[in-house]
Amino acid sequence: MKKLFVSRYLYIGIVVFVVIVVVAMALGVGRQERESLTTTTVETGSVRQLVSVSGIAQAEQTAELAFPTSGIVSAVTVSRGDVVEEGAVLITLSAEALLADRADAVATLSRAIATRDELLAGPQTETRAATAETVILKNTSLQTIEATQAELVANARRTLLSSGLTATSDDPEEESVAPIISGTYTCDEEGTYVMEMYASGANSGYSVRLSGLESGTFNASTEQASAFGSCGLRALFDANSRYSNATWEIEIPNKQSPLYVTNRNAYTLAQTQAESAIEVATQDLAQTQANAASSNAPARSEAVARANADIASANARIARVDSQIADRVLRAPFTGTITSIDVSPGETVTTAPVVNLLAESDFEITARIPEIDIGKLLVGQNVEMVFDARSDIILTGTIDFISLKATEIDGVAYYEAIIQLPDVPVWMRSGLNADIDITVSESADTLRVANRFITETNGTYTVITKNGETLATTTIEVTLKGNDGFTAITGVNAGDIIVAPE
Repeated sequence: MKKLFVSRYLYIGIVVFVVIVVVAMALGVGRQERESLTTTTVETGSVRQLVSVSGIAQAEQTAELAFPTSGIVSAVTVSRGDVVEEGAVLITLSAEALLADRADAVATLSRAIATRDELLAGPQTETRAATAETVILKNTSLQTIEATQAELVANARRTLLSSGLTATSDDPEEESVAPIISGTYTCDEEGTYVMEMYASGANSGYSVRLSGLESGTFNASTEQASAFGSCGLRALFDANSRYSNATWEIEIPNKQSPLYVTNRNAYTLAQTQAESAIEVATQDLAQTQANAASSNAPARSEAVARANADIASANARIARVDSQIADRVLRAPFTGTITSIDVSPGETVTTAPVVNLLAESDFEITARIPEIDIGKLLVGQNVEMVFDARSDIILTGTIDFISLKATEIDGVAYYEAIIQLPDVPVWMRSGLNADIDITVSESADTLRVANRFITETNGTYTVITKNGETLATTTIEVTLKGNDGFTAITGVNAGDIIVAPE
């Protein structure tokens, strides 16, 4: 019996010991779980949705400088890397022949002045028939020059307005092939043609409703270019494209064409040459008329007028030669840095560019925006940039321009966005790469928590709040879910402790 009591106490002691150990383990696990909770505090701040892209710094003002005439280089006064002021002489061409012409023109001016002085001393011999015939010839020459130059200017303008015409769509999802635009634009007005496509009974299945520079309705042709409007242009549509409800725009002239600058310069040059040729012919006629009036009139004042006309003509010739000499001096059009120079003294140059000039401090950032993000961007949105060259500095700027035309790279459409910097740092260089964050949506001064602390279940958002040792699930409302790591919320208070879900 005594042995039985001893065994019972032993068993009871063992059971009590096991219970104590289990309770201690449970308390330890609970304490460990409480100590391993990841928490954060609801705070007030901003939440942003960003579009992250890459970009490159480019000089806002650059120039490829060339001479308007060919010649032999006599002097190069700058080197690559030199900083030059606006108007500084960069390169000069030899001008010995022009200097000789100028000396001759100066001599002619001296003779004209001497002739006038001689006329003031007495009358001249009259030669009516000869001078009258000369005036007729000069007048006929002027009319011929005016007609010829007018035709040259008109041809240059037609080339400017007609070259490189393309049809573009402002719909980034437009899949149909743009119609091919051909023909010669014969009208004078600049502007835009708008082609609105719609299904019809035409052979191609489509017709065009034209507006803008001209209006009307025309059948779309997929077999041969067909005329639209009355200004000489034609359009050929792709037989394999679906054009229903497509809208195309044709800019007259096409300023995006690679030929635009060349044709514009050719048109400007044609106008300048026409004005110069007509001016010379007009001055020649005026001089001849003055000579005729002076020779045919007994009045001594007319002879003086002819002499004055000779003087004016000589001065005009000097001015013309001076202009040609000036064309042989290449000057900096703005203050900047010489980035390349491709000529040396003694070489012969043409009208091709020989010097590249880069503005000193005017830089802008060009970013390529993928098609999937372009709809989120607006002019004026704020931008943060980190350049590889100075990764420790964050620069800010704003979007100044968003291109309407896509550039396709490896089958993906990208759009260029131009970003302006309010302050350009001294270390900025053309070609520097940058990582760019564009803020497309922002909620400022709002309650926020890190994204990882929010749980979403069937469209309902909850967080786990901690009050002392008590944990509770609280339903919240998400006002903006940013991709900067935070979410803007309501339903809790600033300073509340939030526990990360397991």
